[in-house]
Amino acid sequence: MIQATAPPWLHQFWQSTGSMLCPAECVWCECPTEPGQRFCDECLRLFVSDYYRCQRCASPLPAVVPNLTCSRCEAAKWRFKAVATLGPYRGRLREAVILMKKKPFELLRRAVGELMAEELQKQNMNNSPLLISVPNHWTRTWFRSVCQASSIAQSVAHSSGWPLLRGVVRRSRKTAKQGMLSWTERTHNVRGAFKLRPTKRIVGQHIIVIDDVLTSGATANEIAKLLLKGGAARVSVAVAARGTGAREVVVVSKAKE
Repeated sequence: MIQATAPPWLHQFWQSTGSMLCPAECVWCECPTEPGQRFCDECLRLFVSDYYRCQRCASPLPAVVPNLTCSRCEAAKWRFKAVATLGPYRGRLREAVILMKKKPFELLRRAVGELMAEELQKQNMNNSPLLISVPNHWTRTWFRSVCQASSIAQSVAHSSGWPLLRGVVRRSRKTAKQGMLSWTERTHNVRGAFKLRPTKRIVGQHIIVIDDVLTSGATANEIAKLLLKGGAARVSVAVAARGTGAREVVVVSKAKE
C-alpha cells in the first residue's frame, strides 16, 4: 500500500501558520522565543547553572575544595554513583520546582524534563540507561492530581529516547513529607517504604532514578539499594535541583499563580 506524503512546502506552510496563530514563548517569563525553544536565553541561564559541585552527589562546594567526592558522600555511603542536576535549589529554579507540583504547570514540567535529558546526554553514556521515577504513595492521588517526578521522567524519556520503566518500584508505605523532617529523621522515614517488583529488565542495567529535587539523598539512596539488590549494575540519580538543606524564603511570581 502506497502512503501519500505531504510535499515539503505544505509542511512549511502549516509550521508558519501555526507559528503565527500560536507564537512560541518562554514557559517561564512568556516572552517570545524561537519555534521549539522552551526557554528564552535569559531564563535558560537562570535554570541551568554550571556551578562548582561534588562530582558524586552534586552538592555545591567552595572552589578551593577537591570535588571528586565530599565529606557528605563519605558519611552517607551512597549506593548511587552520581547525581545529575540543572542547578542548586534556590532562586528561580526553586520557584519552578515548587510550581511543578501543581497541575496547571505541565508545560513547565515538560520543559524542565527536556533540559534534564540534555544534561544527561552530555555525560556520553556507553549504553542506553533505563529510567525510573520516584513513586508517590497511591493515597496521594486522592489529594494531588499530578506526580511531578513521573511527569518529568516522561519528558526525559521522550526527549532522550531512553526507556521509562513503570511500576518497577512502588511506595508501599505512606511517609511523612521529607521537607518537614531533620536529615536523620528523613533516613528513618523512608526506610522500608519502597518495594521492588522483581523483573529481569533491570538486571545488569544502568538505572537513572528521576525526581524533582534531592536534598538529604535518603529517598534516592533507599531506591538505589532496592535496584542494586534486584540486579541493577549501576544506579544514578537525575533531579531538576540539588538542595542543601539551607532555608530560603521563596516569593513565587504572581504571574505564575
